[in-house]
Amino acid sequence: MSKKAELIQLFNEFKDRYNGVQARVAEVHKSDAYTDIGREQAIGKILEEFKPTVQLYHDKAIAAIDSGLAALQAKWKANSAGRLADADYQIGLGNVIKMIESGAIHDRDDMQNIIDTYKDDYNAMATIKNILSKDPQALEFTGLIPVDNREYNKKLLGELKNNVDLHMNSGMTEMGFNTGYPLLGTSSTAMSMDSMAEFVNTRLADDLSLIQ
Repeated sequence: MSKKAELIQLFNEFKDRYNGVQARVAEVHKSDAYTDIGREQAIGKILEEFKPTVQLYHDKAIAAIDSGLAALQAKWKANSAGRLADADYQIGLGNVIKMIESGAIHDRDDMQNIIDTYKDDYNAMATIKNILSKDPQALEFTGLIPVDNREYNKKLLGELKNNVDLHMNSGMTEMGFNTGYPLLGTSSTAMSMDSMAEFVNTRLADDLSLIQ
């Protein structure tokens, strides 16, 4: 299972678990079988039993994000700095850079093929973009070079972790349950799970890199 699929599954499963507990709390609220103190104790017991589940899903989601980011950083390093010691690769790249510097590449498809070959090497892309930006006749080709969004990728994954911390912890979960009759509306916790699942589904690739 990809990291993307794992996170979506975790958010959806947690929402279902949360809604199930929410339904139990609502039943206690509506029941006439409890005194005020008895109702408070019954709800407290339900919430206390749910805490290990909250922690389990929190920890799994954080671990998935952390391991995904670690794999991305290893990939980025291997594709850029990691290739500095590859003599054949560097010779090929050097020849390509010389051709671009000499203005030998005029065809858009040829330039696109070059970019497709080296697109994962951010150092190479930065060098090629710098050369192209100095040549008025080749300036249009700079638009073919993918944006280096590594820092933005890390920032968004950091924000996703913060949201997990915020919405998948026992304190915030209890606040969601202690608002009267929970089933009268969709809880903020459930909506947060939907929002995080939607973000992962639409913005991230299987390895948690940003979709270009």
